[in-house]
Amino acid sequence: MNNINYREDQLPIIGYENGTMAVPAVPGAGKTFIVTNLVAKLLKEKKHDNSKILILTYMNSAVNNFKGRIKKILQDNEIKEENSYEVMTIHSLAVKIIKEKPEVVMLSEEFSIADDLQKSIILSDCIYKFRMSGGERAFQWFLKDQKDGEWRERMVNAWENGFYELVGNAIGELKYKEISPDRLECIVANDYKGILKIILPIYKDYDKKLKQNGLLDYDDILILAYRALRLDENLRMKFQNKYKYIFEDECQDSNEIQGKIIKLISKENNNLVRVGDINQSITGTFSSSDPKYFKEFIEESDNCYRMDMSNRSSKDILDLANKLVQYVTTEFKQEECRQALENMEIRTVPSGMGYRENPKPDVYSINTKRYETWEDEIIKTVKYTKAIKKKYPDKSIGILVPFNDQITQTARVLIQENMEFEELGPNSLNKRKILNNMGYIIDFIINCDEIEKLILALDKVFIHTDNELGKADFLQMIAKYNVEDLMYNEEKSESIIIDKDYDIYKGFLNGLKVLKDILQHPTVRLDILILFIGEKLNLEKEDKAVIEYLSFYIKFISADNVNTNLVDVYNILFNTKNKVFNHIIEVVYEMNGYEPQPGSITVCNYHKSKGMEWDCVFLLGLVEYNFPDNINQKFQCDKWYLKDKYKNPTAIIKSEIETIAMGVEPTNYVYKSKIDLINEKIRLLYVGMTRAKEMLILSCSLYKDNADVGKKNKMQKPSLYINELEKHIEKRKKEVIINE
Repeated sequence: MNNINYREDQLPIIGYENGTMAVPAVPGAGKTFIVTNLVAKLLKEKKHDNSKILILTYMNSAVNNFKGRIKKILQDNEIKEENSYEVMTIHSLAVKIIKEKPEVVMLSEEFSIADDLQKSIILSDCIYKFRMSGGERAFQWFLKDQKDGEWRERMVNAWENGFYELVGNAIGELKYKEISPDRLECIVANDYKGILKIILPIYKDYDKKLKQNGLLDYDDILILAYRALRLDENLRMKFQNKYKYIFEDECQDSNEIQGKIIKLISKENNNLVRVGDINQSITGTFSSSDPKYFKEFIEESDNCYRMDMSNRSSKDILDLANKLVQYVTTEFKQEECRQALENMEIRTVPSGMGYRENPKPDVYSINTKRYETWEDEIIKTVKYTKAIKKKYPDKSIGILVPFNDQITQTARVLIQENMEFEELGPNSLNKRKILNNMGYIIDFIINCDEIEKLILALDKVFIHTDNELGKADFLQMIAKYNVEDLMYNEEKSESIIIDKDYDIYKGFLNGLKVLKDILQHPTVRLDILILFIGEKLNLEKEDKAVIEYLSFYIKFISADNVNTNLVDVYNILFNTKNKVFNHIIEVVYEMNGYEPQPGSITVCNYHKSKGMEWDCVFLLGLVEYNFPDNINQKFQCDKWYLKDKYKNPTAIIKSEIETIAMGVEPTNYVYKSKIDLINEKIRLLYVGMTRAKEMLILSCSLYKDNADVGKKNKMQKPSLYINELEKHIEKRKKEVIINE
């Protein structure tokens, strides 16, 4: 530890001993490095006395990362203080507080936590019940009048996708404002005309189902933890005395109540260190987080030390990121958005001083591309990726797109080009595979006398080979048999000879054995059957977790409908619109985090790129709609499929809740939501740009669909940001040519 050569921007931080300290840090500054080493230093010097040091973060993967790093530093320096620190998420801390004295907030000791996936299952079911039990008319009433069948279907699909987030955010907002279902019912009982009237029955049912299952959601535990600390002085003192120092990572993602909990338990010792980057606050439009809380802490803290050096990216890329910050903070026409970014210039790391230095590409490696159509943008990007991969096989490549459905579109083109890649998104073809495999097996159970169903299950689930032609011939050959002969006549099944590929034959025999065992298992409890199938498939950790959540889901819906059968399960599995499965896939496969490896290709949306880095990054979709710059443009928060009066439902709900909670004239949330979105999109672009180490390509397209080409009213305008950044890029290219 004593031999570490700290940079000049790190020295004041590592010298910390007590008090409140804010650490704003640029991308690639080494936040985790400095926090883990500071914690280890405090432990070595026994500054914590008989108390502990608490490190809080927001992702389970980050918890594991911090634990591993601190443990290694302590071992390397022979510091025996393993039990003197704790690393956890803010939600884990809240649970710890409540479990200490559940009676303070009127809870029994048997309560459980509904994680995000269980919440998704329960809330989705409540929305479905609302629609099926008389609420469909109210659900459809908000849609624009449209007689065309195809467009009507598109509108309903879009509203279904947005309605889940709308309801979930509304319930969270109501809880934070301490508006219970009963209180809301009293308010909307008579002639209330707002959107909260249709939120109420879903909120009531959701609250009821949580209580019936003895569950609290994440909003509940934060609210109850804060309430418990306020109400019980002994409980508050216990946690204040337990933790001498508190560190909070990624605090730009903190919300008001999280900040209050942390402030309360750090009050006695007043040793609180909060680390984050306002410029990377990109979750506010779909959560209650707000960078203003970190800004307030920066102003109030005893000390503020900025980590403004980054060794992640080349100087050219850092210059471009700084150009975006400089433009937004000084020249941006929408003046309310000039505060979107903190004006902190990123510096490169000094050379020749023993630090890990910035990449130094041989050539200027930043460019912009403009295409005619979105399809063309994807195809040309993939071809560009293929060329880079061929020339630099060890370089990692990230392809960032605005929306999840565009991840799937890009993935299809990569598959056509026979390129290996990792897809980070809820509709990932690879990650849905386990759900599809369960569907093929259940389809066979339902139709166990049909040879076609058996062959489909064997093909998709059990026979793994690169010899696709040989597999096709083999499956065609066994189609001549019947199911009974193959499943129950071992002599016949083993007499089938295949010379070309042993893997095909091995998969065939194993599949028959596993399917036979599954057929013999009772189907009385479908959730138990699901777990049994998962056990027989010998799944990896993530796939196993998906099956466990699937089992919970089936058990949950079966409790409400005793007539749920295997056909229902099959239909659920192959419903790609099911938000529950999308959520399961998204959370489970990112539980342990994802780190791009050398030579890898990753496709994800801009939001998912946070915390990652690639040698080469493509930023697609830089058009006005995706990255707006003034309130007069088209906005994603304005839902095209809803009646004009309700086209920004999130803003309307926030306004309604504020009126109920405060009893005052509400903020103009329609205007505010647009300003907030512009701010967040600026930060999202900044995050995307700072993922790149050596090469960065920004692109946009003139038309969204091929069918729109030539139609003036269908043209997409390039975003203001690509236009402004392109000026800097072209200027730098000319300078490079002159210098050469």
